Amino acid sequence: MKKYMVLLGFMLGCSFSLSAQYQNATEEQKKEIVSKITKVSGDMRSMQCDFTQVKELSFMDEKVTSEGKMFFKIPDKIRWEYTKPSRYVFSMDGQNIHMTSGGNTTTMSANQNKLFKEISNVMVGGVSGAGLVDSPDFDAQFFVGNSDYKIVLNPQKKEIKSIFSAIQLYVDKSDSRIRSVEMVEPSGDKMTITLRNVQMNTTINDELFSQ
Repeated sequence: MKKYMVLLGFMLGCSFSLSAQYQNATEEQKKEIVSKITKVSGDMRSMQCDFTQVKELSFMDEKVTSEGKMFFKIPDKIRWEYTKPSRYVFSMDGQNIHMTSGGNTTTMSANQNKLFKEISNVMVGGVSGAGLVDSPDFDAQFFVGNSDYKIVLNPQKKEIKSIFSAIQLYVDKSDSRIRSVEMVEPSGDKMTITLRNVQMNTTINDELFSQ
């Protein structure tokens, strides 16, 4: 249980404020949005970017802001490298989850633990869209804004429900890429990660995901 809380503490994050008004998407628009995201994720071999994370926790009055770099490589390798205010690394190499803080690294199997596997799928889908926007594990609601789409995913599986009450994706209309992910915990605590300076299909060394 302690390991779950450490991992959950890592994932609880940001606030993303939008002034845009959203309209419910029509069935035709839903199909178009899913098709565009699926195509973009299908063309994606790797991605790296900077990110900003803002934690909004029920027991704290102030929001906690962190910054870092994210690396992703298909099908399931991902690395969140926090650089501010302190260094922390969370990475998955497809088989194992690695968490490094203060020079100490903890490694756990992602495949042998059902909860960790679900978290892994959400984290990968949160940056690529793959396996989330059209997954039967979520009840999806689609909204259309001026410059982006908002997709609200309500978990249907109890394993995911125990961690998140909702996941919201903000997708840029111009290129159908996910720009921000907001994760809401059952307690009301939030995490939104905003991606910046995105580079697609660059060369990324596999060793980066096992460190």
